[in-house]
Amino acid sequence: MEKNEAFTPPGRPPKNEKMLKFPDIDSTLYWFFLLLALTSCRGDGAQDIRNHYFPLRELKEGLVYEYQPMIHDSLTPAYWYYRSFFTEEGIFLTKTYYEYELLPLQLSREEVVSNGMLLEDLYLYEKDSTGKQQKITVEVLSGSAFPFEVKDSSGVFLYKIQWHPISDPEATITLIKNRRYTKDTAVVFEGEELDAIIFDVRELVEYDKEGVFEHQYSGREVYAEGIGLFYYEKKVAGDFQWAYRLKERYPMSRLEEQYRRERGNEGMKE
Repeated sequence: MEKNEAFTPPGRPPKNEKMLKFPDIDSTLYWFFLLLALTSCRGDGAQDIRNHYFPLRELKEGLVYEYQPMIHDSLTPAYWYYRSFFTEEGIFLTKTYYEYELLPLQLSREEVVSNGMLLEDLYLYEKDSTGKQQKITVEVLSGSAFPFEVKDSSGVFLYKIQWHPISDPEATITLIKNRRYTKDTAVVFEGEELDAIIFDVRELVEYDKEGVFEHQYSGREVYAEGIGLFYYEKKVAGDFQWAYRLKERYPMSRLEEQYRRERGNEGMKE
């Protein structure tokens, strides 16, 4: 598959690729150089889109992004908890996806490198035969999570992971996802118009056990400046598709309180 030169392909960056980390210099100078990097412009036609990813400095305490279903009202909201960590080893973003019972279904950690976000760790959660959640370690084969620069719609950014499900440990599931920048746009969030970008997404899922079963999906992602992922959709099969749009952002304590309140109301009904 074609890969855009603006992003480091599979695995960790080369050993001579310097990551953005806290150097042994005055912290004021560090933030000055970081800000300079975030606002730098290129003269080769490349578009700097790093400000369209999640606002890492605003996510030090963590925020829940609540996404509402746009097509099927029967679907429950999607809750993603994003939190950033600024350490001596580097700058990281963790993402946790929760279902309606506040049980984690997915946890990932991305690292800031010079030309984008690189997926370092990914875990999935699946219930075993007793109903207890088990954590699955996913192998990251190509971790291009988000590029900081795009030139045109010809570049493809590769994301590839692989794991063995709890329900069928002899099987191997491989997910290959290609993102392709298509165009700029604008969205409205909480009454404010924001610049945004659109990625077309192509996914291939391979289920390998005594033969390989494949299924392809298509979709779209919209990232808004200063917000991050604002909208995403996926066409699953035929005319069936689902889509989610960012409704609001708030601290985790609010989601926990909402869950406790709903659980209390369910207990009263019983």
